[in-house]
Amino acid sequence: MFYKHLEIPVFVEIDNRVLGRVDKMLTSSHLFFSHKTLVTSPELYTLYSHFIDSNKFDSLILIQGGKVEEYSLLKKQCDNLDTLFIAFGGGSILDIVKYAATDMNIPYIAMPSTLSNDAIYSPVARLTCNGKKKSFGVKPPIGIVVDLSIVNKSPKQLILAGVGDLLSNLSAIKDWELSRLSIGEKIDELSFMLAKEAAVSILRYSEKDLYTDVFLADLARGLITSGLSMIHSGNTRGTSGSEHLMSHAIDEYFSDKSTIHGIQVAWAHLLIEKLLRTESEYNMINSYFSRIGLNSMIKQYIQFSEIDFMKMIPLAKMIRNRYTVLNLVGR
Repeated sequence: MFYKHLEIPVFVEIDNRVLGRVDKMLTSSHLFFSHKTLVTSPELYTLYSHFIDSNKFDSLILIQGGKVEEYSLLKKQCDNLDTLFIAFGGGSILDIVKYAATDMNIPYIAMPSTLSNDAIYSPVARLTCNGKKKSFGVKPPIGIVVDLSIVNKSPKQLILAGVGDLLSNLSAIKDWELSRLSIGEKIDELSFMLAKEAAVSILRYSEKDLYTDVFLADLARGLITSGLSMIHSGNTRGTSGSEHLMSHAIDEYFSDKSTIHGIQVAWAHLLIEKLLRTESEYNMINSYFSRIGLNSMIKQYIQFSEIDFMKMIPLAKMIRNRYTVLNLVGR
């Protein structure tokens, strides 16, 4: 049959107090493994051991995450081919487990402790290798568990970073459409649609909603849908455009001023709308960022001016061969 086959999770759970029900989810999904390894940080294990220990894990690996060098720790402790990794943590923990699971051909479950970016279901891992941030292609999880009673304890800046990362889809799809019109790049319509709808799903909320279950559940669904967009198209076109190139340029060339990914992306998105697109587009994003609390967070965390932004564009264009609105600068 002529269909595209996608690797989608066997189960997705978004609810309160689900961290302790992982074993039941596996059983009800008819998933059985001889060895289950939990990978998390020492801090999270201390905070949530009473929930974690209600599951039957065969081994525990405590790491900080975020570095390729930590892969050796996971590989050393997991020589059983019938192993399941359970990654519980932020993007740094999720990304190193994704990287290790892909290299070792081991399935994994993603259990985010916060919703700061689309690492939950993204087929990309951003890790530090020899002091430099790099992107690696990875396989998706077989299950996703979002415990809202844990996520709602996240610092405000991390939740808003997730908002910034998700809203950047609206910038990325504009770049994709521009590339289609300028150089004839093909658009994957289903991927485009998923990326757009994922972002639009949270536009009705404001700052007072940030810690409500309904908002956090929609943010989680949006970030997961963004991942599905990437998996369907086989690339990050619908979720990573000029705004991500600017953020990666900060990580690459100004690492001493680098900060939370989603905040950097939101800053770049805002200035791209203001300086390179139309006034109406800027007004819409600026109004939403003000309403949700992102503008004040950008002022707190970003150490670059509009002049710095313009000077950074040539560096951002060198990050990867991707046609965006940045290509129109200096023509």
